Amino acid sequence: MQALVVTPTLPPRAGLDVNGVYKRHALFIRALADVAGRVRIVHLVPPATIAANPDAARLDREQSDYWQCPVGVALLPRRSRPETAYAHYVAGMFGADAQPALYPFAGGDLGPALAAELAAAPDLVLAMTLPGMLALRASGARPANLFFDFDDVPHRVRLRASLQAPLRPGKLAYLAHIPALLAAARDGARRSRATFVCSDLDRRHLHRWGIAGNAVTVPNAVALPPAPPKLPADPTLLFLGAFHYAPNVEAAERLACRILPLVRAEVPGARLLLAGDGSDRLPFAARAPDVAYLGFVPDLAALYEGARVVCAPLVNGGGTRLKLVEAAAHARPMVATRIGAEGLDFVDGEHILLRDDDAGIAAACVRLLRDDALAARLGAAARARAATEYEAGAIRGRLARVFAGSVPA
Repeated sequence: MQALVVTPTLPPRAGLDVNGVYKRHALFIRALADVAGRVRIVHLVPPATIAANPDAARLDREQSDYWQCPVGVALLPRRSRPETAYAHYVAGMFGADAQPALYPFAGGDLGPALAAELAAAPDLVLAMTLPGMLALRASGARPANLFFDFDDVPHRVRLRASLQAPLRPGKLAYLAHIPALLAAARDGARRSRATFVCSDLDRRHLHRWGIAGNAVTVPNAVALPPAPPKLPADPTLLFLGAFHYAPNVEAAERLACRILPLVRAEVPGARLLLAGDGSDRLPFAARAPDVAYLGFVPDLAALYEGARVVCAPLVNGGGTRLKLVEAAAHARPMVATRIGAEGLDFVDGEHILLRDDDAGIAAACVRLLRDDALAARLGAAARARAATEYEAGAIRGRLARVFAGSVPA
């Protein structure tokens, strides 16, 4: 058997692309390989990426090493258009495939090229996120065993971002795109045997909107380290993320410029570690002393070993935050906003401290910096919850059973 995955991501680079998007992809790709034996991954990429990868056999080898299972790779070209005001704000009211973030994946040469890939009649087809589903729709094909990873529920993300202060006319204009996003989600779910989401919260949300009666929860997951690192005494806060993602940039700036000064007023030696791709290029670096801008960190175990508290003051975005699952796996006490911990099975006061205002977040961080017993108790409880709910091997097995159940024995 063969499985086909359609994704809007670039082919990942070994040792560099380790963020949550690729970790979620890994769950699905390895589960498909468990069932089908071989997986072909179609990446929808800018034409320059195709030109930079002329050696297809080498790319297959590199990607097989990255995913730790045999894969073949195809690179298909995204389309482009001039971004006029009409194209940016108005056209997307009439169809999700005309919206700025989705237009590149929904037509042009990509449709016929993907139709040629589907002509091989793969036994299982997986569309990763809405761009992947729109590309499949543009191909004109209707695979029998199609699955859809809806991931972070983009219409919820759009609504939240549009209404987040400060309100601006351009942001509010995006509200008019939401009906088309809902229609595209409903169509994708109807085409699919199962629609995967990150949390039961997202699954219930889709059911309320009548979008996906076939929704299945597949949480973001990590491999737990065999033993968590010892909790350090140094008063260090950590925020880890990919900083091409705007909600992470907003949260990091809030933490460095507003929350950390409140923490340092109570704990003068407190420091903040900002880690992840792009954290060393953040624009507010000159305004935030007592912050280490670490950039990409290849050794996460060492990073967590030096972190006393993980803080995630997010106010935007969707899905579930792998950064908190990862922190829990390393038994680190966590402070987050309710949006930051949304969809995760962590209980306030038992596995995590949830606060939404700057002063409350700072006070919770100070409490964990000072109280060794509380910090250790929350970290241990969070790790135990991660082991039962978010362990990658168990989630991969669950996915493999879903895929296996759709093909004849």
